[in-house]
Amino acid sequence: MNTQTGRTRFAKAVKFFYDHAGYSYKTGMETPEQGRKRCARALANAEEQAFMSSWTYEWKDDWSVCSHVQEFDTYTEEPNTCQGCILRNEAGEVLASLWCIDDADANYRRVVEAELALEAL
Repeated sequence: MNTQTGRTRFAKAVKFFYDHAGYSYKTGMETPEQGRKRCARALANAEEQAFMSSWTYEWKDDWSVCSHVQEFDTYTEEPNTCQGCILRNEAGEVLASLWCIDDADANYRRVVEAELALEAL
């Protein structure tokens, strides 16, 4: 892959995370917009590093909490899905994981994966 293609792919990833991921900013040091861009770049970089390192993600059902409605005040109805995501390195060792991810669509799954990679890095 040439450098231009890599830059284009990275720019698209930054845009994706800018649009779909949460963010934080350093009060007094940057604006909310600067923080949002910084966080999007960090997630795009983590996603790329995980890919280049041949890390893998495993999604599993996680219905260990019997009833979301009974256990958590914020639920008025049960989610359709409840999953966990495990990030593993090329040797299969667990680097990070997150559980009780409810009703995640493809966009949110990508965000979760990038956040796990960022945590592992």
